[in-house]
Amino acid sequence: MSVQTKIFRLFSYRPCGHELLVRVVRPAASNADQGALDAADGVADAATERLRTWWEQSRLQPDCPHRHTSSLVAEMQEEPVGEDLLGSGRRQLGVWVAGTKFGAPWMVLGSASTEAEFWREVRLDSDLVDLGPLAPAELHHVHFLTDEDDPPSRQP
Repeated sequence: MSVQTKIFRLFSYRPCGHELLVRVVRPAASNADQGALDAADGVADAATERLRTWWEQSRLQPDCPHRHTSSLVAEMQEEPVGEDLLGSGRRQLGVWVAGTKFGAPWMVLGSASTEAEFWREVRLDSDLVDLGPLAPAELHHVHFLTDEDDPPSRQP
């Protein structure tokens, strides 16, 4: 049985450099049932797209007149460093992002006041250490949304 998993996905929007970080939950599913695993992935992907579409239409387009293209920069399926990414979304945050030995798009991310503090926290988490995080980490200023907040589709 696969466990319920928080998935963090970081998207970059060009040409302006806006960044959106979404946190969605992939439900648990039976490892013996490929259909159930695919459905769980579909739930996470649909939640990601719903959040992205809402943000692009209600926040990005009104604030920035450019035509944007987006790309997935990074993904993480572990608990992040710091508490900022475990709380509610609909806010801007500074997050540290480090690549891993597994290559793109896999990352280690978290919130900390300095890069040194970020690395101290990473070293204390064996799950993050197992990902083989690579220095240096980069500070990204992101718009943060989660599927656990009030659904954007219900907002006026």
